[in-house]
Amino acid sequence: MMDQAKRDMLRKVQSADFTAHDIALFLDTHPCCEHALKAYKEKVAEAKAAREEYEKAYGPLTPMASASTVPWQWIENPWTWDKGANY
Repeated sequence: MMDQAKRDMLRKVQSADFTAHDIALFLDTHPCCEHALKAYKEKVAEAKAAREEYEKAYGPLTPMASASTVPWQWIENPWTWDKGANY
């Protein structure tokens, strides 16, 4: 089971990523909107900071973020379909 602090940090990452992606879709149709571009840059920075905070505390969220050498440590965390990985 995922502890509350880990769950909260993961939701913060997911929320910032989702919002940044949503604003990017808006910018696809409104490329001159300065307000949206500013909001997008802020959300991207927030998502990056949240991801770094989570990975520092709990390990990489993606294989590309893994600094693992040998043995390959990406598989040490529960997979997304494992009960302990979901909330």
